[in-house]
Amino acid sequence: MTDRWQIHRHLAETTDQRLTLVRSTPQRILLCGADADTSRRLLAARYPHAEFAEYDSRPEFLQAAAAERKTGFWQKLTGKTVPQTCQSPTDPLPQAAADMLWANLGLITAAELPPVFQNWANALKTDGLLFFTHFGQDTLAELTSRLKNHGIHCHAPTLIDMHDIGDMLAGNGFYDPVTDTAKLELHYKKADTFRQDMDTLGLSQAITFDRPEAAQACIDRIFAEEGGLTVTLETVYGHAVKALKLPQGENLVQFYPRG
Repeated sequence: MTDRWQIHRHLAETTDQRLTLVRSTPQRILLCGADADTSRRLLAARYPHAEFAEYDSRPEFLQAAAAERKTGFWQKLTGKTVPQTCQSPTDPLPQAAADMLWANLGLITAAELPPVFQNWANALKTDGLLFFTHFGQDTLAELTSRLKNHGIHCHAPTLIDMHDIGDMLAGNGFYDPVTDTAKLELHYKKADTFRQDMDTLGLSQAITFDRPEAAQACIDRIFAEEGGLTVTLETVYGHAVKALKLPQGENLVQFYPRG
C-alpha cells in the first residue's frame, strides 16, 4: 500500500456507480469528510452545475483537498472554489440547505453515530439524498483478535453492524435506508505504511486499545517476526432519503382519488 487515498478513492468510485439510479439532479451537495477531492471530482463530473461545501474536523484533510483542487483542471476551468469548514461531525450544518449529503468515511471521526445522522438529516431538504461509506464491526478483526490473545482489548463503539446503522438512520430523520457490506483484504510489508493508512482511514481514532503502548509493540513484533501483516476492512455502503419533518402534534393527511 503506497497511495494514501487509495481506499477513499475505491469507496467513492463504488458509491458513485450507484448514482446511475438517481433521477433527481442535486443542485447543492454537502461533503462531510474530506478525501483529497476524490468525491467532489466524481460528483462534479456527474452533476456539473452543482455547488459544493466541504466539512471535516481534521484541518490537514481539508488542506489536502484544497491543494488537490488548486492544481486541478476543474478550478482552473471554472474559477470556482469549494467553501470549507473545520468542525466536528455533530456541529450544526446549514439547516435544510442541501439536496444531497455525501460522506466518504465522514463518520469515522464521530464519537457516536445517532447525533451525526440527526445533524445530517437537519441539513438536507425533504427527500434529500444521503450517501455514505463507513467501516463495519469486522474491520481489523484478525489483528484485534491477536491483540486480545495478548491481553490487549480494543474499543470501537462506532464500528457496528450494518443493520444497526440502518436502524439508526430510520430513527434519526431518514426513510428507506439501505446498507450493504463488502470486504477488502490488505497486505502490508512495513509497519510505518500500515500506521499511515490507519491514520488516513481514521481507524487509529475509531479503534482504541486499553493498553496502547503494548498494542503498538505487539504490532511491531508481528512485522519483525512475520515480515508483514494482512488485515481485512469491512466496508459499509449506505444511502437513505430525508424524511418530512412536521411540527410537533401535526400529522400528514393524504387524499387519494377514488378508483
